[in-house]
Amino acid sequence: MRKANHFLLIVLACLPCTTHSGVYKHIDEHGNVTYSNISLPNSKKVDLPPIVVVPSVDTTDIEERLATRRENSKIDEQRALIENKISEEEKHLNEIKNEYKDGVPDRLGSERNYQRYLNRVERLKEEINVRENNLNVLKKNFKIYLSKLKAGNLI
Repeated sequence: MRKANHFLLIVLACLPCTTHSGVYKHIDEHGNVTYSNISLPNSKKVDLPPIVVVPSVDTTDIEERLATRRENSKIDEQRALIENKISEEEKHLNEIKNEYKDGVPDRLGSERNYQRYLNRVERLKEEINVRENNLNVLKKNFKIYLSKLKAGNLI
């Protein structure tokens, strides 16, 4: 009896499977499309592409990468801020220099008194000196900032 069971088991294992796995597409008389794993009359087998398995992303250093991005973003903001201040200072300096006209600015209608005119000329001259000093300091600090940035000593 045992030999018969073993023989039957071997014969069943060797027989090809009568059911084929796959996906079948069936369209009924009303035009409804049905997909199934069972073959129906007038159904056609659908060839599906193989399943693609994408490996997961290594997230061990994600926090470090995020911190680096935050630092770079902060550095870019600081750099843009300094560049913006330099351009504003240059703009103001040019406006004052245009008004100063090399020490001979136009007299305003409110400056009938010559002393008022001289006072304004003196204020413009002082303002030009202050703006030039500010601009020099900003440019010097910006160069220091860039050198630290290149050396990697920032933040």
